[in-house]
Amino acid sequence: MRSWALVSTRTALAGATGNAVVMGVAEVSTPLGWVLLPGLLGVSARPRVAALVSAWAAVLLAASVVVPVVPGHRADPWALGASVASLAAVPLLAWVRRRRKQRAIARVPAPRDVAVFALPAGTGRAALAVCRSPGEVAAAVPVRRDGLRVLLGVAHGATLARPEHTRALESAFRREALRRGRSLPEIAATLDDLVRGIAPGGYLAATLVAVSPDGRVTLLRHGGPDVAVLAGTEVRPAALPDAGPLGLAERAGSAAGTPADARRLAVTPALDDARSRRLAEEALRSPRAVDAVVALTGRPGGGRRTGPALVLDLPPA
Repeated sequence: MRSWALVSTRTALAGATGNAVVMGVAEVSTPLGWVLLPGLLGVSARPRVAALVSAWAAVLLAASVVVPVVPGHRADPWALGASVASLAAVPLLAWVRRRRKQRAIARVPAPRDVAVFALPAGTGRAALAVCRSPGEVAAAVPVRRDGLRVLLGVAHGATLARPEHTRALESAFRREALRRGRSLPEIAATLDDLVRGIAPGGYLAATLVAVSPDGRVTLLRHGGPDVAVLAGTEVRPAALPDAGPLGLAERAGSAAGTPADARRLAVTPALDDARSRRLAEEALRSPRAVDAVVALTGRPGGGRRTGPALVLDLPPA
């Protein structure tokens, strides 16, 4: 679904190398100085990258002992053993971190033509369905303390709808969503610039969703998909301002909070006829969010599924 690494391979290796150079020049010989930064970089990377960083840090450490151009790491057995043990533990800690994240996002059984993921969403839960229909754009990014940010949309225009360009939009959203302090309008502005750069004649009809750790939901609509809420036994459209599709809009959008009485919220492909709206109402009343999101991707008459779709189960206020 997404990359769990906070740092890239290049950044991690460069950081480990720079740390060794600084430690050598500063004549720092304690194991902590030589191991702390490479360890932090390794834990923040993928397990394979963590193993590579640990191995490279060990090579640099050994070089500082064997070829002491400037005073390097201590050569006594205790210091060397402490550093080796610490570096050996880094890939294991990175693997444990990755496993914890993977348990947070789980792919659940679904029909063959749709991929469904269960995710934490603040104090509630979410289900995301991805059908990979033409132009579909979907990305979900868990953030600190079970917060969540999601992009759902459809790219229009032959150039923008190409798979490599929809993947570029998803990657850009993930990067922006992980940046601390970035609001939904700021993320949308970055995506708007990217759309205009890739395909001046195309546009992205998208809805952005943010769930805070305390369960508060914020939405920003740029041309679609539609948003509906289940409040009590009633299913109704959510009254959200539409700032216009990304790549075409001339004004910034404004975010709107979730209605206070909503217990389920859905972002779904356009409800453009009575039959689609009736199917959506039936889907939202499904007991489980994963069943509801699968039903939302279905088309009247059993045609090809259309996505993406998101269902948020909200805790009682």
